[in-house]
Amino acid sequence: MTGTFPSELARGAVLLRQWKAADFEFYASFLGSDDTARFYGGVLDRQKAWRHLASLIGHWSLNGFGVYAVEDVQHGRPQGCVGLWEPFGWPCREFVYWFTPDAYAAGLAGQAVQLALDGVRATFPDEAIQSFVHPDNHEAVRLAYAAGGTAEGPMPLADYGPHLKFSFPHS
Repeated sequence: MTGTFPSELARGAVLLRQWKAADFEFYASFLGSDDTARFYGGVLDRQKAWRHLASLIGHWSLNGFGVYAVEDVQHGRPQGCVGLWEPFGWPCREFVYWFTPDAYAAGLAGQAVQLALDGVRATFPDEAIQSFVHPDNHEAVRLAYAAGGTAEGPMPLADYGPHLKFSFPHS
């Protein structure tokens, strides 16, 4: 690691920030619906969603980096997440993201991904930036390509089924 991964980033209409207890209802709602959770490990009940959110928060303390809550600055509410994820046994330090349909439609998802990629590039200039995206997650696939990603696969990802492996340039 070259520098310190910033705990908060802001640009334009998006704020990438730490998760708060007040975000739980949003988080549980997103991961509690098959429409939004199906590409992210599947539907979680509220108890499991709480533990998953706690693991995102703890990831920062354990690794010095993590996954941001993405806040829509105009409305002051979360619209998804983006950042780095490397739990025990994962194949790499992964650049991850998921967003609400509204965030994709408003362009907030693209802004958040670009801002987070800039932070990753500044902090880890010599390390590969990779994402695993389910091939049927069309919005996330389009976003990966729009952010400059190139795809390999599909290939198996743990017990999550086939995923495309995107690599992002450092420039």
